[in-house]
Amino acid sequence: MVTCPRRRNVRSSGDSASFVQSISHTVASTLVDGLVHTVAHWRVILLGQGVALILAVAGATNEILSMECKVSAPSTYNAFGYCTIAIFGAFALKREERLNKASEMNTDEQERFQSTEPSNQGDEDDEDDELTMDSDARQSRFSLRRSQRDKPTRSGNNSTGSKGKIRTYPFLFGLFTIHAKWYYYAFVALIEAQAYYLIFLAFRYTSFTFVYVSDALAIPAAMIFTKLIMKRSYLWVHLIGGAICMAGIVVNTASDMKSENGLEHATSAEHIRGDLYAVLGAVLLGLDDVLSEILVTDYGGVTEMLFMKGLFGTLISILQLSLFEVENVIDLFGANGTCDITRRMALFFTHVAFRAMDVWGEMQFLLVSEAALLNLMLLTSDLYAALFDVIRVGLHLTPYFYAAFGMICFGIVLYEAGPSPTESSGSENTPKDIEFHSREEVDGFAAVTEHAGNLGNKSSFGELA
Repeated sequence: MVTCPRRRNVRSSGDSASFVQSISHTVASTLVDGLVHTVAHWRVILLGQGVALILAVAGATNEILSMECKVSAPSTYNAFGYCTIAIFGAFALKREERLNKASEMNTDEQERFQSTEPSNQGDEDDEDDELTMDSDARQSRFSLRRSQRDKPTRSGNNSTGSKGKIRTYPFLFGLFTIHAKWYYYAFVALIEAQAYYLIFLAFRYTSFTFVYVSDALAIPAAMIFTKLIMKRSYLWVHLIGGAICMAGIVVNTASDMKSENGLEHATSAEHIRGDLYAVLGAVLLGLDDVLSEILVTDYGGVTEMLFMKGLFGTLISILQLSLFEVENVIDLFGANGTCDITRRMALFFTHVAFRAMDVWGEMQFLLVSEAALLNLMLLTSDLYAALFDVIRVGLHLTPYFYAAFGMICFGIVLYEAGPSPTESSGSENTPKDIEFHSREEVDGFAAVTEHAGNLGNKSSFGELA
């Protein structure tokens, strides 16, 4: 039987139309899912944008100090910022320890009281006991988050003792009690301090454009380290969303490229060195976010992380400034300079305050979300910095700015369309929505937040091995 060529062409065109219709339906449903999940997780999105805005203010004050006041002392900035975080974290951690001890005492008293009750009161007493124990566990944000996860740690070791208690370690001669080895925190503080130091240092040798573009490398770095260390799987929709966000930053920064951005005083070798500093700093930032997420969610929580990272970050930064920045410290605090000392100090302490708030906000975000999404959120800080330039120097925004902002928003929505990487397959203990109560729960105060994970169906997208 001979098939008519015209009929073959009709069938071929029909298959093509069906394929295009299928692709269009898939793309549309993906975008709708992303919008639904983004709206559902508006608290997490708002927290991320708040952190990005704080980071933009810190970056703007650093830029004014560097460009107008001719002062650049990154280790000094880090030392004061980390010291502020350490002081705040120390008071919060001691308060947390006192409340945990009081909660343990109440639990022991309740257990002794229950043991004296008759054993034949039926299932109602068992139910009441479970509710009592649950309310005690909710006295701490960290304890609730930990109780939702698997008891074994990521390394496969059980983090609890023989009696079911969480393993703790004395620190500073028993003055504090921490939930991870102190050198874990020291290592993470070293990585973050060096990351910011390298990025600040890169501004001296390479263009601002290259540094801003290189910052976007923290996104794939966070994804890669998350895959290697935490064994999470990212879907194609996550990778495409992240790539679109990175492309938005490239569009925004490339539109500002000028020949004078090349720092004519720097040689070719210094340019290469500056480029390497910027790339390495961005990669270290991605690694820092991943390790911080592990310590915050599986070990000591936000307050412990703030104290330990602040303490070791202060020591590391003081060592660095004593070796490399003595003259810069004199320029910063000296009476002579291109800027008035009052304005210089105002900019300096504003930078320190917002830098400390940035670290606190990032730790809070990592408690309810994950490192890759945090870096996607922080991309908008460069756009907020451009808005500050509009207010400060009357900069005129180009169409590239609006295109970049739209691309970043579109990339975040696309990233949200897929299931959260934190939802490990086959694990029933991984939370999708997290409700946690502050320690003022006894006074009736409760705070509710949601995990930045998505509730989509994992079978909708192909999973990367």
